[in-house]
Amino acid sequence: MSLRAKSHTDLQTAGRSSLDDRLSSSMSSSNFNRGSRFGNVTGEEFKGHSRSIRRPVRAVRPVSAVSSTGSFLQINHLQGELVRKRKECEDLRKENKFLSNEIHMERIMMRTESELTMRNLRNLNQELQAQVKELKQKLYLSQQRVSLCSRAADEAEGSRGEAEKTRNLAEARALGSQRDKETSERERSRLREELQLLMKEHTDLQRSAALTEKSYFESQLKLDRVSGEKQVLLQENRSTRGERDELRHQLRNVTEENVQIKQREMASRRRAVASEEEGEKANQAQREAEAERRLAEKERQERASECLRWREKHQEINERFRAEEDLKALRQNKSCQANIKSYFLCMTESNQRVKILRNQDGAPRSFTEGDPVFIPTPECSPEEPERSSSRTLLRVSAPLTGRDPGPGHFDELPAFGGAETDAAPHTRRSRKVVDYFWIPTDQE
Repeated sequence: MSLRAKSHTDLQTAGRSSLDDRLSSSMSSSNFNRGSRFGNVTGEEFKGHSRSIRRPVRAVRPVSAVSSTGSFLQINHLQGELVRKRKECEDLRKENKFLSNEIHMERIMMRTESELTMRNLRNLNQELQAQVKELKQKLYLSQQRVSLCSRAADEAEGSRGEAEKTRNLAEARALGSQRDKETSERERSRLREELQLLMKEHTDLQRSAALTEKSYFESQLKLDRVSGEKQVLLQENRSTRGERDELRHQLRNVTEENVQIKQREMASRRRAVASEEEGEKANQAQREAEAERRLAEKERQERASECLRWREKHQEINERFRAEEDLKALRQNKSCQANIKSYFLCMTESNQRVKILRNQDGAPRSFTEGDPVFIPTPECSPEEPERSSSRTLLRVSAPLTGRDPGPGHFDELPAFGGAETDAAPHTRRSRKVVDYFWIPTDQE
């Protein structure tokens, strides 16, 4: 029993060196390939993240609160948001496809490596078992030979006194058996050393199998983590698609309303030119204007009914808008309780171009009642600073608390000049008049 255990340990120690060399070469090549692949993956992921930086979506105000210029700004803003969202969707789709391919290739490589390693281990184990079996057979034969030699020596000692004639032959046999015994002892020691080497190789094989199993579990954990990241990316992709569809619907509505506003403005301009050129057809133009007004009222009613149907179909969008309005009301609860209004700061020059002043970050400059307002002076040209400063007239008109806050839309602003232009035409021709005024932000 002790001899068998010792031979088994010798086989384990002996089989360690050769298998360790084979596994170290195979695992080093596989680790090199895996490292190169993961290095490329991490680089692509960093590039994808650096490209796909998402910006927050700003709240869009109703089109009825601003002019055609404001609607163009909103359209440009929504188009930019739509392009950015589409770009983010494309980047996420590419990253998702790339990660799926990498996961599939990693599974195939791990499966093939594990199968190859287990096959090599099984083959090596079978070879070691065959060698151990052969060594056991040789040991059994040597033990039989030793027993036969000892029995022959005993027979020679017993028959020494009886057969003097065969003494020389018996001594020769004894010497031969002694030589055989010495050779068997030397062979036994050699077999013992080979058994120790085989046991050492066997222990090395067991250790390498444990390392292979550990690397397999680590790769399995890494694969689970990559699959989790893939699920997160899929969820972000779905949310981005929903936001893209919502922005597309909003852009379509704003475009339709903008087209209708343009058509009405063009019709009103044509009617004004016709009324100035043909005074005798004023009554007919008035009747046409009344018909256009009724048609516009009818279109407005149809649009209102269509808007109601649209709101019923898209209740989720309305709930989102209500949530944003509730959040805005919670943030400005003090100003709402005191009935304090907020205004946009606007500017117009003598050519009657209305411009909403903005901050450095591009947001419209707004303020509430009671806050100090800092009005910037228009920048003068570097060629004629003195001439521009002497011919520029700055005027400020602001709504008073408790009175009519003025027109709520750019189309309702009175024509510039008026009585002041009639009183001082020379002043208007020689100076550039810059007017600053306020527009309430809470009017629909």
